[in-house]
Amino acid sequence: MPDKKAEILAAARDLFNRQGYPKTSVDDISQAVGMRKSSLYYYFRDKEQLFLEAFKKEWRDNLIRFEKEAAKEPDPSSRILTYIKASLKHYDDTVIKHNISVKVLVETRNLFRISMNEVNADRMKFYSVCIQEGIDKGIYRSCDIKRVSQSLMTVKFAIQFDYFNQFLHTAPEKKDFKMIKDEILFTVGLMLDGLRIK
Repeated sequence: MPDKKAEILAAARDLFNRQGYPKTSVDDISQAVGMRKSSLYYYFRDKEQLFLEAFKKEWRDNLIRFEKEAAKEPDPSSRILTYIKASLKHYDDTVIKHNISVKVLVETRNLFRISMNEVNADRMKFYSVCIQEGIDKGIYRSCDIKRVSQSLMTVKFAIQFDYFNQFLHTAPEKKDFKMIKDEILFTVGLMLDGLRIK
């Protein structure tokens, strides 16, 4: 017997890819798998959870790809910045591809963060490894690595969602995503410069 949860996620992924996030309803997904909407809620509490679960593996796989891309950089600061650039580009592309409104992103940001805890733990590990390498090589001064890694992630999310609040009633354009990316990279760069042994 096929795994019903996996079947639901496959149908959801297909519909989100074809129709975008706003135009895909829980009714659409339940019909695609031949079940009642009330039965679908046994597996998933809402559309947001369905979206996150449908793409979580893909996002984790992409983060591994971003790590490999960043590993080509010569120093820990460049690796962290390259990783952030790649993850922001993927995030922006996902928002645009699935036509997710900024209002939905802002309203569900805590749910997204809670649901993405495993992915965020992978991010933290990557930052921590880079910072530890910087300390070992005498590039960075000694610090609370876990706390600094958490701060890098917090600053990234804070800037992203602060800017998103400006687009609750209008859709951001490519140039707006670029402005957000530039601000995040500038701020994270300042933080990493602050770690450097002068």
